[in-house]
Amino acid sequence: MSQEHLKALDGFRALLAVWVYLGHLSYATGYQNYLLGLHALAVDLFMVLSGFLMVRSWNQTTDKDTSFTHRVVQFYKRRFFRIAPLYYLLLFICWLFLPLLAEMSDFVQRTMPPPWAQGLTSYDPRAGWDFSSTRWQLLHATFTFGLVPGMESSSPLPDWSLSLEMQFYFVFPFLMLLLARVPVLLVAMLVAAIAFVSPPLFGNYLTPGSLAHFGQPSFLPYRLNAFFAGMLIAYFLTLRDSNKQTCYARAFALAGCAITVMPLSKPVIAAYLLFFALSSRKIPLLTSLLSGHFMQRLGNMSYSIYLIHILIVLPVTYWMLSFESFLRLSALNRFIFAFVVSAPIVLFVSYLCFRFVEQPFINLSKSLGKNK
Repeated sequence: MSQEHLKALDGFRALLAVWVYLGHLSYATGYQNYLLGLHALAVDLFMVLSGFLMVRSWNQTTDKDTSFTHRVVQFYKRRFFRIAPLYYLLLFICWLFLPLLAEMSDFVQRTMPPPWAQGLTSYDPRAGWDFSSTRWQLLHATFTFGLVPGMESSSPLPDWSLSLEMQFYFVFPFLMLLLARVPVLLVAMLVAAIAFVSPPLFGNYLTPGSLAHFGQPSFLPYRLNAFFAGMLIAYFLTLRDSNKQTCYARAFALAGCAITVMPLSKPVIAAYLLFFALSSRKIPLLTSLLSGHFMQRLGNMSYSIYLIHILIVLPVTYWMLSFESFLRLSALNRFIFAFVVSAPIVLFVSYLCFRFVEQPFINLSKSLGKNK
């Protein structure tokens, strides 16, 4: 894949992070918009992108002459240093200001209830975040809190997806082994079947499942298909670029993609097709737009934008909603004012986090890999 297309994927990731930020901001200001209301679907697309990039990373940057165990350890090390440092820092900041953040969250949600709660007469949000227990600390330090029903939203951060991401990283090397040894259609059907049965078994947001109740799809069986769908795009492109593979192998890979995305929502499937075309170099104009300098810089900061924006949106909207004059504005004007105030702060703080937290630890993981 060319450098321009890699940069375009960074731009795609930037759009997803901004989508999530704007979606949460729209909720906090009472502005209802169809596209922004679908911001949760951006997380599914993050998973598709992650699956795609992990295959590329595994195939191109790992020393294939070493043992599988060594490759797995190096992979885990790189992913830990990419995700954990900023997360631990923001958890510490949340701990310092936890009572204030809980008060802000409760006030904002009572003043501007989310769409799903607007028909409830007894809606009384209580954050209930408690960082004091050893159990909470161990689960969050190890990113395993997403495996425990009721723990998926146990901090102010949108971190349930980080636990999900780490679960995927854990199984990823073994999925690569599976792809090399088992027909791709069989794996795709298995992954899709798991995704189909997960909501009735483990719950679907407000609806409990027969075995458990996860308020968010933080348990890997819910979204393994989204990660795997991204992996299959990378797998297909590898087959396409290889002269040794037949058209039948490529056709099976495409069929696997179709099967894997079936449990996903229609908007995600549509965006998946767009991502497929983008990664296949079929939309040169969009590639050019997404690979521009601004989008590249925004893509570099996308993880920070995703993780930190809530800590900016909460105090900004809490302050604004305390003014009667702000409440009298139209929903669109409230959203615009809150965006004008919060966006520069989100971008500036995200830049600082990337520059002084993310980047040093990314460089450290690379240097540790070279020393082995």
